[in-house]
Amino acid sequence: MKQNKIFLLAATVLTLASCADDNFQDFRTAAPERGAAYEYLNSYSDLKTYVDRAASPIFKLGGATSANEFNKQELVYALDVANFDELVTGNDFKYSSCVDDNGQMNFATVTNFVHNAKDAGLDLYGHTLVWHSQQRPTYLNGLIAGKKIEVDPNAGPVHTEMLVNGDCEGDDVSCLVGKDGDGGGGFQTHIVDGAGVDGSRCVKVHAIDNPSQDWDTQFFITTPGHVWQAGEQYHFAMKVRADKPAGTGIQAHGAPGAYIHWQMFNSGFNFTTEWQSLEWDGVISADQAGSNGMQTVAFNLNVLKEENNYYFDDMSWELVSEPQGSVSLWENQVVNGDCEGDDVTCLVGRDGGGGGDKTTIVNGAGVDGSRAVRVHSIASAAQDWDTQFFVYTPNKVWKEGEKYQFKMMARADKAANVSVQSHTTPGAYIFWSFLAGNYSIGTDWTAIDYEGTVSADQAGANGMQTIAFNLNVLREDNNYYFDNVEWNIEVEADRIPLTEEEKRDTLTWALENWIKGMMEACEGNVKAWDLVNEPMSDAAPTELKTAAREGGDDNFYWQDYLGKDYVRTAARLARQYGGNDLKLFINDYNLEAAYNHNAKCDGLIDMIKYWESDGVTKIDGIGSQMHVTYQMNPDAQKRNEEAVVNMLKKLAATGKLVRISELDMGIADKDGNTIKTVDVTEEQHKLMAGYYTFIVKKYFEIIPAAQRYGICVWGVTDSPDAENSYWRRGEPIGLWDVNYYRKHTYAGFADGLSGK
Repeated sequence: MKQNKIFLLAATVLTLASCADDNFQDFRTAAPERGAAYEYLNSYSDLKTYVDRAASPIFKLGGATSANEFNKQELVYALDVANFDELVTGNDFKYSSCVDDNGQMNFATVTNFVHNAKDAGLDLYGHTLVWHSQQRPTYLNGLIAGKKIEVDPNAGPVHTEMLVNGDCEGDDVSCLVGKDGDGGGGFQTHIVDGAGVDGSRCVKVHAIDNPSQDWDTQFFITTPGHVWQAGEQYHFAMKVRADKPAGTGIQAHGAPGAYIHWQMFNSGFNFTTEWQSLEWDGVISADQAGSNGMQTVAFNLNVLKEENNYYFDDMSWELVSEPQGSVSLWENQVVNGDCEGDDVTCLVGRDGGGGGDKTTIVNGAGVDGSRAVRVHSIASAAQDWDTQFFVYTPNKVWKEGEKYQFKMMARADKAANVSVQSHTTPGAYIFWSFLAGNYSIGTDWTAIDYEGTVSADQAGANGMQTIAFNLNVLREDNNYYFDNVEWNIEVEADRIPLTEEEKRDTLTWALENWIKGMMEACEGNVKAWDLVNEPMSDAAPTELKTAAREGGDDNFYWQDYLGKDYVRTAARLARQYGGNDLKLFINDYNLEAAYNHNAKCDGLIDMIKYWESDGVTKIDGIGSQMHVTYQMNPDAQKRNEEAVVNMLKKLAATGKLVRISELDMGIADKDGNTIKTVDVTEEQHKLMAGYYTFIVKKYFEIIPAAQRYGICVWGVTDSPDAENSYWRRGEPIGLWDVNYYRKHTYAGFADGLSGK
């Protein structure tokens, strides 16, 4: 782009075109250095002049643009005004461009763009109202994270005891460690009967005479289950006495004997021959915590260089924290338990005869026609466990004493009994009985719902991870189906989860807030929208995308919470705030794909029929993105062309408006490898131009005039080969090159519009 050429807004489009001729010749001509083979491009007019308006009265030639570049009213502005009837922005109308992570909306760029386009006499197309990508997951997930548990503002701090057996009445000495004598004898803890407070038990530590260091005799109070960090608040208390009065030093250690800092508490103390109670409240300092945290208070008992006995009782070391509300919840450890995704890590099937693990997820076999795991058992089984279904938690080892909750729906082609075992990994047997031990599974869905505690037998020596269902108790050929599997552990949380209904209500509010804000920002000047972008799944082209099936940490799938009727909700809100005269499209890619015989096109058409079956929802049109690739393999290219024709016929048959919404083109060699711009030959450029002509002509041939909403040029220029180029980087996708000179593809596109 030539940044030194300033373009002033003209009063009329004609004046603008004249100024564009004067200032921005580049986009109207071929690059002079390319020679005579390109001179013919200079005779072509602007693209939109080739549309036969009488034959296609509602047709709009669209172009994708950057709102920020257009608003500068320089070269991009001039090119857009000269060549297109309608503009769409690639990103500026999307959710993440207008909403921040706190939910605050800013439509300044949108409003400025709308005003400038309107002044230039251009129509605008909105891309896009509802999508799963380029959302604000932090904000949206925060809305449905649950209700924060209220804490009594008058509640005092929480004291959590970190010591075990601080009163010495038990035998656990993991927190109480003595080091007698000259320091060479190692650690040894002595708990003495009758020597404690009121004749109870206490720790006794013996100090030697004439030591070389104060710390030759020590007593350690340690918290092996907690590492204290700088800034943590504590309350420490104990009762002490000695046979002889004596001083002491107090240090901070990591583990007992791993010295960190010379002073633990703000002040020391002196032992007396009578029991005295000592207490300290404080905050762990950076010096005391060291680089890895501290765990131990060390008392140096050879400050008095004489033989002596020291006694410790009623010890307490509490973590002091602000009050936090909490609630016990069940947390599921099974991934893809509803079988709607393809991750089978936690769901392992072993069909017939023990011939290895194989998980089969079947469409339409689950609860309410959803997906389910199917396991096939053989008739001639030698053992009940020749056929098995395993529910496995690879990231969770279940130990003795842990509470759990298990839920699952199951059915079979023939009613049958199953037995249930505990395993480590699938197939690594531990114990013959788990859950209730045995279940009867009928031909209708049976609910298995059990709460229990893992026993020592079930956990084994190293813990369990797998519930094994033995499916050959019935020695007959059979199919078993499993769906909605949960294996939950009890956890503490500071929020009460929202119900599914509460999540739907909350996100419906958020969707309404967004659509209302966008419609108000456009001030009624945008009359056509991608209501929903890319709803159909690639893995299952007749079904909607879901987080479980598609993944992506930065995505937010509205349909996961609002259900597949989310499009009905979006359509209602768009018309409520944008007017009943809006044209609403569903936009998706790979509708023209040859590899699956236009399966996604069929799936989208059927889904639109479902959305409209309520008699209220109206979808005006279908947008086919058509990010196509010319294949140098003739057979592959022929299949692509046939699939394009097939798609256009299917779309025409719907009676709806048809828009080629994001047309651009790359090129691949005979092996299917992408060819970058720098490597494209003259012959290949012309083949691409011919493919543009083919696509545009077929659109006008197949789509009836009343349904020809338009074609949008998505690849206006080639994609730069730069790090910040995120769309088809370095590919020759444009009608203009990166310097805004016309290419052969410009002529091919124009010839398609004119019907040559």
